[in-house]
Amino acid sequence: MTSDKQNLRKNLMAQRKAHHRAHGATAGDKLVEQFLAHSILPADHLTLAAYLPVGSEIDPRPLMHHLQSSGHCLCLPFCEAADQAASFRAYQLGDDLADDGLGIAAPQKNHPCIPDIVFLPLLAFDQQGHRLGRGGGTYDRTLQSLRAQHQIRAIGLAYDMQMVDNCPVEPRDQPLDALLSDARYLDFALTQAPRIVK
Repeated sequence: MTSDKQNLRKNLMAQRKAHHRAHGATAGDKLVEQFLAHSILPADHLTLAAYLPVGSEIDPRPLMHHLQSSGHCLCLPFCEAADQAASFRAYQLGDDLADDGLGIAAPQKNHPCIPDIVFLPLLAFDQQGHRLGRGGGTYDRTLQSLRAQHQIRAIGLAYDMQMVDNCPVEPRDQPLDALLSDARYLDFALTQAPRIVK
């Protein structure tokens, strides 16, 4: 299983980098187009966690700009150590940032919040709602912690080319509730076959 994940990560990273070089400049706007084409958020004025893109991750900032201008509250993850779950700090586009314990940019001011929905990056996804991350397990620990506190939705953001037939799954892996790509929206029902919305 570990070998399968390592090989898949290596291959997907190379493919995503190539795709990002060719299509990254417009992918964020396409995320917004797909978001607007579907009823994704269950209510107004939610607290939404997102991320600032690293490397070839699809850029959520156009979507964050739309969400912020629509009256939603944004937050970003902050992680003190690699073996811990992340917490979340309130964020508005343009706020001052500083590296967290993993060296990832996070809000400098500590205004804690608990998100209703978490938009998160990934390396691969499948139609069962499984996600392959970078391998550190931070998002798995974070989603497990959040789901123990209250009902949240985890929505992966990705290039559509990141879909695979099957992601290798281990017991600690946390599933996605939905996936938003630059080409479609997938809403996963975790107790039945996924509903595909085109």
